[in-house]
Amino acid sequence: MTQAPNPEADYLARRLGDHLVALIQYGSTVFGETRTGSVHDFWLIVDDIRAFHLSPAMRAVHVANHDDSIAEHIRLNRTGPNFYAIGDQGLRMKVATIDVGVFVRLCRDPLYIVKGRMQKPLRVIKSSPEIMAAIAAARRDGVREALNLMPPEFSFEEFLHALVGLSYRAEIRPELRDAKVTSIVGTGRQLLEGVYRPLLEERPEVERLDDHYRDRRCAVARRRARRRTLRRIRRAKWSLASLRAIWKNYRTHAAPLRYLYLKIRGEFEKAFRARNGRGSSNGAGESGTARP
Repeated sequence: MTQAPNPEADYLARRLGDHLVALIQYGSTVFGETRTGSVHDFWLIVDDIRAFHLSPAMRAVHVANHDDSIAEHIRLNRTGPNFYAIGDQGLRMKVATIDVGVFVRLCRDPLYIVKGRMQKPLRVIKSSPEIMAAIAAARRDGVREALNLMPPEFSFEEFLHALVGLSYRAEIRPELRDAKVTSIVGTGRQLLEGVYRPLLEERPEVERLDDHYRDRRCAVARRRARRRTLRRIRRAKWSLASLRAIWKNYRTHAAPLRYLYLKIRGEFEKAFRARNGRGSSNGAGESGTARP
């Protein structure tokens, strides 16, 4: 099948390709319902974060986002991803930049800032065996945690909604979870099916029935597993490391005050809806703003 043109990926490969170990596209422009002003989302996984930030192509990105010293951008990027907006030649992108070693570590970390995004539909444009193994580890972790949230018998659709929703539960994010998850599952269903049905069925405690699945663990084991998963989700969301990641993203965001406002508003809105028993709608924030 002929691959659709991808000018944004071509642009990034042309400008920054010498530094890239992997180039991965994600988000609503690949799998999801795009809104007016939606931008193309990419992960740029690099072999040398210092050389990457010293490249002439990145200097313009630093200035357009948050004009700190290059040393500060490098320092911030040593512990996790930096998120940048790029606009050039009529193209609009949001890129997450990260060192390959940090990426591999965070795919196995309790935090979801990297791991959670790797559990969703991805278009892998360039990669390596090490990167693919890290993504596979993140996805197996997602299968385990989503399974722990399931009732004794469940459909594959219910399982996918729980799995895709993990990062929206485990991160401070502006999106209202239900509508966002429904969009991702609906539009990325074919890819999710190919990835996650085999991973679910390889679990020894899972039995496939005619049109659904059964968790063969006893009720006590299931309750304990559910409590462990919910505890891990809460700890990931409200941990010091999570708050540090938000502060770091604030430091590199093109509109830092707006970034914090959307985070805070989103959490208050979700808490209000939960308290009043209201369903979620797609409240991902105003269009056109690049944000992690």
